[in-house]
Amino acid sequence: MDNRNENEWEVGIALIGEWEKGTVHLDELLESHDPGKTRWLVMEVFREWLRIDQILSRLIKKEPRPRARNLLRLAVGEFLDRDSERQPRIVHYAVETAKKMGLSKAECGFINGVLRSTIRKWDNLGNLDLGTTHPEWLVNRWTDQFGESSAMQLVSWNQQTPKLTVRAKECPKYANETPWEGFYAIESGRFAPAIEDLKTGTVYMQDPFARIPVDLLGVKKGEYVMDLCAAPGGKTRLIAEALNGTGRLLAVDKPGQRLDRLIGNLNQLGHANVEVLGSRLEDLNDGILEKLSGRKRMDAVLIDVPCSNTGVIQKRPDVKLRIKESSFAVHANQQKSLLRNAAQWVRPGGRLVYSTCSIDTEENGRVVESFLAENSQWKLEQSVESYPWECDHDGGGAFLLTRALTK
Repeated sequence: MDNRNENEWEVGIALIGEWEKGTVHLDELLESHDPGKTRWLVMEVFREWLRIDQILSRLIKKEPRPRARNLLRLAVGEFLDRDSERQPRIVHYAVETAKKMGLSKAECGFINGVLRSTIRKWDNLGNLDLGTTHPEWLVNRWTDQFGESSAMQLVSWNQQTPKLTVRAKECPKYANETPWEGFYAIESGRFAPAIEDLKTGTVYMQDPFARIPVDLLGVKKGEYVMDLCAAPGGKTRLIAEALNGTGRLLAVDKPGQRLDRLIGNLNQLGHANVEVLGSRLEDLNDGILEKLSGRKRMDAVLIDVPCSNTGVIQKRPDVKLRIKESSFAVHANQQKSLLRNAAQWVRPGGRLVYSTCSIDTEENGRVVESFLAENSQWKLEQSVESYPWECDHDGGGAFLLTRALTK
């Protein structure tokens, strides 16, 4: 509660309310907010969302209006994050915030009563099992795939506050070295001096997992490369680094806000050999590729497909709230179509990397196996599946496929 911006909770409540409409993901909502206190407050509420709601369900008989409910979520989230001595101050701040928001006198009294009841019963309410932070069916799915011990390590990983890493030519003064060359971890409480570097493009916010698909692609100077589903551009930047101004790089994503981010990120590089195309993959054709890159087929293609995001729940905690058991099959069907589409743009003898930020077998190995069963001219050369509890960074899958030379 110390040194809190006076409207921090009000902004947080508005963001949560916007997310509840179901039209935008949390990471997209937070893009317009500097990673300061409000951002982290909201992230922690989503990280503990299921546990918070379990606590409140034991105390609330009649569902309050959404804004009052989200104010209670923020307050209980603060209870979980702070020692019990601060809880009365949190109650006071919550009630004052309710008044500022224009909630009725009855609602303010309701909030005060619920939170004080929470404090009285905290010893029984605040010690819910770690597994309650995730949907039971999802934990069971991970247990079936990875075993009980690994599943619980993943749950524990997801509940930790993520480290912020940047990609840079050399280690910034506000960061520390990591095990991965070119990636640096911002020191706790040192984000403010990083903001200017991020705005100018001197550094780029990126998780070390991003290097794996690009390393598998093995880009060589002078090659013609295409990055599909390229936004926001992190892997595109790594490919551009490897080309070092030679060859040609075509970055493709569908029109929209994400494409705007891709264009902005690549403009910071200033490479004349990089071209951005706003297009759906199914609308690509020989004429477009030849016009933009001078080639109808590419030496190497990377496709980082839309997925369940189960490898990045630590950074996107709302994933565990919006994902459904049926989501995996839906994603897998789309991914198979995208992989087939990407493969047609690779020249004979060329390379294709299929990449996800999912750790689920249905979206990784099974998609690739299905593709290979349908396409005898393709071969799996190498694959890397990263699991956060083992690698200490985002999880995901990357598969290097090669196309046979035409006889």
